[in-house]
Amino acid sequence: MRNVLAGSAILLAGAAAVAGGRVETIDARILEGQVLSISPEQVVVKTDKGKQAPPLAEVLEITFADAADAMSIVAQRAVTTSLGDLLAVRDLAFDGKSLRVTGSLLGRAELPMEVVRALYLPAAGQSPRDVADRLREMKLPAASGDRMIVSRKPKQPLAVDGVLEAVGPDKITFRWKGGSRTIARDSVPMIRLAAVSTETPERKGVLLGRDGSRLSFSALTLQGKSISLDSAGVGKHQVPLDRVAAIRFVSSSVVKLAELKPHAVKEHGYFNTTFHYRVDQSVAGRPLRVGGRTYHTGLGLHSFCELTYRLDGRYSTFVATAGIDDAVRPNGDAALSFLGDGKPLARPLRLTGGDAPQPVRIDLAGVKTFVIRVDFGTDALGLSDHVDLAGARLIK
Repeated sequence: MRNVLAGSAILLAGAAAVAGGRVETIDARILEGQVLSISPEQVVVKTDKGKQAPPLAEVLEITFADAADAMSIVAQRAVTTSLGDLLAVRDLAFDGKSLRVTGSLLGRAELPMEVVRALYLPAAGQSPRDVADRLREMKLPAASGDRMIVSRKPKQPLAVDGVLEAVGPDKITFRWKGGSRTIARDSVPMIRLAAVSTETPERKGVLLGRDGSRLSFSALTLQGKSISLDSAGVGKHQVPLDRVAAIRFVSSSVVKLAELKPHAVKEHGYFNTTFHYRVDQSVAGRPLRVGGRTYHTGLGLHSFCELTYRLDGRYSTFVATAGIDDAVRPNGDAALSFLGDGKPLARPLRLTGGDAPQPVRIDLAGVKTFVIRVDFGTDALGLSDHVDLAGARLIK
């Protein structure tokens, strides 16, 4: 297995223990303990079984703490970029050249406007996600320039297309119909900036802040209790380790199952009620959470469900954590099966809300058609059969 980080400029090092954490490898091996050091060659973790040193090229994620969902926090201001970054901020200002932000992850930072995609300035009682959902409901045509959403009355938002000129503490200046107009900042829940064509740099991973920020990086260094990172969005920054929730590395050897579209889907429920499968969510639309841990990727399934994928022999292994979602435990009773080219690849797993999550590792060598099936359990009912395939991924 080859990780795109191999030979990269990433360097995380420290002679002494730097943090407690959870290290997950590409093939789903879990190491819990104290992270002693991370170098371009390996990650050293002190566990209850002694020191373990998996190669960095095989490390998928290092977790230090849970991350908040910044988009769901009421009154949270946020900035998104065309690079896929999300910054939870306390305040922001724009002077016509660059966007200055202040937040818990980076402290003070400047972002070039060509990478900024949207500014979320929700009112009291609103979250950034509420604002984004409202914008989608408006079903507006594409804008050629910047777009400001004005909402003097929350139920009657108005879209204004023009050019953003400035964002101050209380006012926003927007060029519209040939003239500069000033409007109260608390009347503007969102500004979407015009897309600018920029070169996308190679991404080595994503750093997640405890505040819910998400920042891609091309280089990252850990020394003592401070992380130095280089990001196309914010440049070079020092980040205190105690503000970091996780570091996720990019690997060319791994494909998230959530990124593949099934070739065929069969679903039917009990008593004419069908729960459709969901990507990166439980079937109830909540975060995937099994065994007390929240996963950022995977599938939410329900009995009966059968997903068929065309793999054409491209992958060697499938790994995941399977279990009944924590939201419905201790209820739930389902059977999980895996088939390759019409033949069972492993013994079916019985999943109940009273059991611990189970690791899944399936040999896919040469498999062209991969089927995942969730059937009714021994109770023959479909009640609370909220099955999560958490962290589901295919390894080349």
